[in-house]
Parts: sequence; structure tokens; C-alpha cells
Amino acid sequence: MRMENKDVDLLWEAVVVDLMPMISTVSYQIWISGVKPLKIYNNKLVLSVQLHSNKTQLDNVYRDKIVKCIRKNSDFVDDFIVVLQDEESSLEESQAQPLAENAEKSAAQAEDAPFESTRFKSSFTFDNFVVGESNQLVYAAAKTVAEEPGKRYNPLFIYGGVGLGKTHIMHAIGNYIASTRPDLKVRYAAAETFTNDFIESIRTNKDSGLNRKFRDNYRNVDVLMLDDIQSIAKKPGTQEALFHTFNYLIDNEKQIVFSSDRHPSLLNNIEDRLISRFAAGITVDISPPGIETRIAIVQRKAYERRFHISAECVEYIAEKIDTNIRELEGALNKVAFYCEMNKLAADSTDVVRAALRDEIEEGGRALDYEDILDACAAYFGVRRDDITGTRRSKQIVAARQMAVYLIYDILGLPLAEIGTYIGGRDHTTIGYARDKIDQLRREDPIVERQLQDIRAKLGKA
Repeated sequence: MRMENKDVDLLWEAVVVDLMPMISTVSYQIWISGVKPLKIYNNKLVLSVQLHSNKTQLDNVYRDKIVKCIRKNSDFVDDFIVVLQDEESSLEESQAQPLAENAEKSAAQAEDAPFESTRFKSSFTFDNFVVGESNQLVYAAAKTVAEEPGKRYNPLFIYGGVGLGKTHIMHAIGNYIASTRPDLKVRYAAAETFTNDFIESIRTNKDSGLNRKFRDNYRNVDVLMLDDIQSIAKKPGTQEALFHTFNYLIDNEKQIVFSSDRHPSLLNNIEDRLISRFAAGITVDISPPGIETRIAIVQRKAYERRFHISAECVEYIAEKIDTNIRELEGALNKVAFYCEMNKLAADSTDVVRAALRDEIEEGGRALDYEDILDACAAYFGVRRDDITGTRRSKQIVAARQMAVYLIYDILGLPLAEIGTYIGGRDHTTIGYARDKIDQLRREDPIVERQLQDIRAKLGKA
């Protein structure tokens, strides 16, 4: 049975419906709205775009989100490829694979399918990972793990804010091992995928315990990498499965790599026995990049996409986009698209300013104390009401003291006024909290890293 064009259109429509809440309206209009679904080829959805910049954006920026939406809406299509309109003819219609004709066979073979190592993004390597002061430790640790998996730094725990390169460095480990030790089995997955696979193993298993496919996927490996491990919070069954998987791999001298948005000691609702194991090897962080590193990143990304941009424009982008690497790359892509559409050269900051008018708010709304409270609450995994309330758990106290310090440091408000915002506390209590964080940040690099992460979220890095 061949898949009709209308079925391909319906699949893409369903994908777009699920994708839209994940991206901004502007991003949708620029990068997604003009995409045309063509066919199914080798169980991949073939998409056509007019411009090379759109193809790059879909492949590099939105790939994970689109794949997730495709898999949600289809049992048999599991990926996509993007072609330019003038490349469409190279895909012969006779080669298009039907969506459903292999469904029965695939389902029957799923349980007995041989293990396959994860396929890593070829663009994520150590060679194109821009190393600077903010990430040199994680680069060195990851390179050591890739060269000698299971021998040193086991487990490797990488933490840092969104868009700073955690996924890049994990794929770089995978790509390095695949090229130097192709005999090793490597599994990379989001922690959410680990959870979903665990749930599926329970649902499909008639006996007690985990089924063979789940165990093989996560234990029959030489290297296991789990991204965004904080997502297993409040999931005791998943944590139990991970605990036993962890012990099995460590006992057999297999390498484990985790990533998270925060230090292991700040992970809420995860069992202490797992926290202690996360921190048993080496814990390294990726900080927001400094100006020199941001300039180097923009230069690297422009070179990779063969986009000519003046040094003045590179520096302007690096100065204005100071949060994370993902936003830097997105800004460069938008400038490239703007120049391509308007047939302009990227040789003037006026051109860049026009292209990024939505991203760069000259004189936009100033920060207020509520922004800082929200950022601290989100970072420590508590509610804003907890910070201004009376509860005194370790996480809440840390968030409260951090908020006091940042309100004082960024906004320069009097201690008494800050006290009114933090639940009506007196200025002595507020002064103690401020001085406590000021002392800790000088003595404890983790506290200093926390401050920098929250500042980055607030655009004050």
C-alpha cells in the first residue's frame, strides 16, 4: 500500500499542530510556515524548503522537536529529511516508502531487533566545539571520557543552563567513540525517553520486572549517556530502574554520562542514593560564554554556513546576545535569512539591528524584583510564594538568599525595601542573607556558578 499525498499532508499538519506551542510565532512564520511535505522515504518524512537557511534551521535547530512530533503522530515514520526545491527531482517517486506496508513486520521484529548504537549528529564534534574559559573543564573531561571510556571520570556529570552546549558535548563524545572505537556500543537518550521506555517495558511485559529489550537497550552498552536527568524527579519507578542500571554498568566498568540543568546537590525529588552516585565521579559545569567565546562562536557558525559577515557585525551580535549559544546561533541564522531575503550584505550593524529587532530590545522593560524572584524560584525548583513565605527547607532558603543578593546587587534597592518584597522581613535578616551569599560566592565555586546561571537567565550575565 502506497501512502497518498493527502496522508502525508495530514501527518505534517498534525506535526505542525504539536510543534507550534514549542516555538515562537515569529520562528514559525520564518522557518516552518513555508515547509512543504513531499513523501515518505525509507520511513522518513521528506520535507521541501525553498532556501538553504531554512534547511539548516530545520536540521540543526528544530530537529529534535520535529522528530518528537513526528513520532507522536506516527508509529512508523521516525525521522525526517529536508531537501531544497531544486533537489526534489533527485528523489525518485518509485523509491518512496509506503507508510504502513511494513508496519506488521516492524512490530513483530521490534522485540528481537539487534542492539544498534545511537546515531549522533555529525555536526556535533569536539573539533567544532568552541572552547573558552566558560567550558574548558567540561571539554577536557569529556575528551578524556571519549578517549578512555569507563577508565576515568565515571560517571561524568555535566550541568549548566539551557543552550550552553551540554547536548553538543555529549554527541561529541559519541561521535569520537564511533570513529575511534566502532566496536563499542553507545546509547544516548533523553532521560524522558528512559522514563517512557521504562513505562512501556512494564506495560508490555507479562512477567514481573523489566523486559529484555529495555534491559538490553540500557545495560548491553559500553557507554550510556542520559540527557536532562532532572526530568526523572518525582518518578520513583524510573529512579529505581536507573539505580539498578547504574549499578550494573559501574560494576561492569562501563562509562556513564549524565547532563542536567543544575548541580546534583540541587536536584529536587530525586533519591539520595542516586544523587550520591551522580556525584561519585566528576561533576563539571558549562557556564554562559564570555564575550570572546561568543565572538568565536559566531565566527565559527558563520564559517560553517558559508555566510560572510563583517567583524563589526559579529561583535555586535556577540555583545547583544549574551545568554547562551543556542540563541547566538538563532540570531546569526536570522541575520543570514534577513540578508538573503533582502539581498543585503551583513557589513553594517544597522542591517543586523533591523534583522534582530525582535531579539534586541533597546531600552526595553527594565527588570524588577518579581523577575528576580521568578528566576530564582525556577532555578531552585520552588515556587515564588515559597521564597516570600515562611518555609525553611534547604532549597527554599537557598533560593530566598540568592534572590535577596541579586535584588540588592542588580537593582540596588535598600535592605528595608527588599524585606517588604521578601515576606515583610526586617532589614537585619535581609542584610544577613545578602552577606551570606556574598561570602559563599567567594568561597564556593558552585554558588558563584549558580549566580552566573541566574544572571544569564535574567540577561545580566
